[in-house]
Amino acid sequence: MEFRTLRRRTALIAAAALALPLAGCGSGHSVAGLNPTARTPVTVQAGFIPVIDVAALYLGEKKGFFAGRGIDLKINTAQGGAALVPPVMTGEYQFGFSNIVSLLSARSEGLPLKVIASGSSSTAVAGKDVTMIRVPQNSPITSAADLAGKKVSVNTLNNLLQLLAEVSVTAAHGDADSVQFVELPFPDAVTALGNGNIDAMVTAEPFDTVAAGKNTRVIASPYLDLSASSLTTSAYFTSEQQLEQNPRLFATIKAAIDESLTYANTHTEETRAQLASFMKIDPAVARKVILPTFSPAIPRASIDTFVKAAKQFHLIGDDVSSTDVTYNDLVWSGSAG
Repeated sequence: MEFRTLRRRTALIAAAALALPLAGCGSGHSVAGLNPTARTPVTVQAGFIPVIDVAALYLGEKKGFFAGRGIDLKINTAQGGAALVPPVMTGEYQFGFSNIVSLLSARSEGLPLKVIASGSSSTAVAGKDVTMIRVPQNSPITSAADLAGKKVSVNTLNNLLQLLAEVSVTAAHGDADSVQFVELPFPDAVTALGNGNIDAMVTAEPFDTVAAGKNTRVIASPYLDLSASSLTTSAYFTSEQQLEQNPRLFATIKAAIDESLTYANTHTEETRAQLASFMKIDPAVARKVILPTFSPAIPRASIDTFVKAAKQFHLIGDDVSSTDVTYNDLVWSGSAG
């Protein structure tokens, strides 16, 4: 446990050290007092990663929810959420996308990030959620407890999916500390699972659907092991400095995001149709993937649940440089001042 904790804290402190010096440069990239209208549109740079969760905003942009509010949305992509932090901190991007655990970790290390809107939520449906734990069909593993001492893949060590696996193993009364986590990109993990090079895989759509077609089975629905209710699992964030400079702009951005999420949640086929526009996905897989729930609400219970789990499994709160994170610390009130 001590080695795992040290590794996590070291990685997070390094990330904080990289981004914090950039925060003071934000004024060089933004102009205070921006108030977009149809007559005076404002160009807004956003940073996304190509995952299913952002489909709602691609759809919202297509439906005119941003343009109608005077926002000319420019989407920039990165392979990982960590790469989006510096450009948001400097003001090069007005907002970015990340999972809740990454944002909690960054905030606990002193990064002045603030969630401005919900991204996506779990479905709260057993066996039909956006993240699963899968094993080969013929594996002797029958529950998450059996993963103790086994080799389990996650896309990124010491982040959301590893936390979810530890939650499931603990919920099944197994020894989470003894799990051998290995970092593998999702496509490589699907192959490794089929070859027997790993014992289990923590999935995320669309790769759960891909893995489902490769003679595998589900042994746990981690989000349900964390909460019986749907959880806000990702969000759109900006810096406190940008919020202070342009509260009206971000109130408008939030309104456009919220409308996009509400529309996407009731127009699933239109949302599904967006996937091929920003990610490489087999059409047959796109037709089957489990979409997340899209809701503008960010329940306090969701943040509290993740804070509790992140502390329990040592993602936050293990050294003197970290601070406790509350809902109000992380989530913007939405007020334009």
